[in-house]
Amino acid sequence: MSLVFRLTRPIALAALAVATVACSSMASSDAEPVPPTTLRGEYVYSDGAHVMHPCGNASMLWVVGDEDLLEPLRTRSAARSKALGKPDQSVYVELTGTLEPSTMAGYGNTLQVTTATLLGDQAPATCPSSLPSAG
Repeated sequence: MSLVFRLTRPIALAALAVATVACSSMASSDAEPVPPTTLRGEYVYSDGAHVMHPCGNASMLWVVGDEDLLEPLRTRSAARSKALGKPDQSVYVELTGTLEPSTMAGYGNTLQVTTATLLGDQAPATCPSSLPSAG
């Protein structure tokens, strides 16, 4: 073996070791996955938009998710609007998903829904709302 090869081999191995440690520490410092959030509140389907007003919260959430998952909520909200002769009628729901900053104007957060349950046509008295009443 030549002297140059003997000197550069340990340097190359040391550089490889440093790079491996750096990559593994970068991977472990990535943000932890956000745990899902479960919210109850009033859901409205209006003009192609899915929106939720969580119980006890003044903000509105933009709701996104698989269309098949949201279909029962959309259908019931639209049916209530038609039956009452008033647009934008809400239904009481429980949604589970991940909250993310919203890109939609007027909405602080987007809820990426993974589970949706229709609980009823109207929210109980324990779920105060700032949505216009159906009455």
